[in-house]
Amino acid sequence: MALGQLRFSELGAEEPPMGEESLEGLKALTAKLKLQTRRPSYLEWEARVRGQPWGSRTPGGRDGGGVCGFPTLGEALEWLRTELQELQAADQRLAQQLMRLRAQLHRLKVEQACHQHKEMLDDAAFLLSMPLKHIGVTRMNINSRRFSLC
Repeated sequence: MALGQLRFSELGAEEPPMGEESLEGLKALTAKLKLQTRRPSYLEWEARVRGQPWGSRTPGGRDGGGVCGFPTLGEALEWLRTELQELQAADQRLAQQLMRLRAQLHRLKVEQACHQHKEMLDDAAFLLSMPLKHIGVTRMNINSRRFSLC
């Protein structure tokens, strides 16, 4: 029983937590691709944080109750809630758009298949309606049940 616990602790000690690993990979990829957010609310928040006077902090290192550029924790949480709601609404719109595009793509595939089948049937009807003289069969040969090429 202790051996199983030992293996588990060794295995856990070797690997970094899953969240940290994926976050570090995401940060590295973002830095590599030089990606930046252009979301207006983030840019406003960043300007507010960068614009706050750093010299006005108290000697203890804490701002006068402020959190990340917001006067109170409640305002910071409210901003996070509105951001989350906006992101969820945008996600919903994108999901609906994706479903519409998928339906249109499916409809176009069906229309294309129908069009190709119609062309194939038209080609077959054209080949069957070609006069027998063009393929070398004469009327007399048909009546006498002898088929020969001219």
